[in-house]
Amino acid sequence: LRPTNYPSSSASPSIKPTTSNNPTISDAPTKYPSSSVSPSCGGSLMMIQIQYDSYPEETSYKLEKIASEDGQETELASHSGSRGDKNHKESICLEDGLYSFTFYDSYGDGFNGEYSLTLVPGERITTRDNSVSPHGERVLFRLPFDRE
Repeated sequence: LRPTNYPSSSASPSIKPTTSNNPTISDAPTKYPSSSVSPSCGGSLMMIQIQYDSYPEETSYKLEKIASEDGQETELASHSGSRGDKNHKESICLEDGLYSFTFYDSYGDGFNGEYSLTLVPGERITTRDNSVSPHGERVLFRLPFDRE
């Protein structure tokens, strides 16, 4: 399955981010990774990497698994930057399913750094560089991915 970005209020795809006061859906990734199963974790190992802008304390994210039967979200990881932070890296083992990654800028002036979600050994889910809408964005993706 391809990674698909859906607005939280609808099941139809949305491609372009907007500049509303709510996190928005990011563009679909340009590469559709194949299934990457890490034997050490028993699932897909995903790396979250952030290169902060000048105000890391305004930056946070939340990774959630969405239960397909009822849409309920379970938080798997979250992080908030602190003053003086330059970079953040985190790896997490994910089983098959639907996931939501929400990236926030609390001040609302936009994020001017870079972040990426990558499956080990390097297959990209998404990468953002100076293009996050003022208050953030939300990326939905499903594991496993199939190569086209």
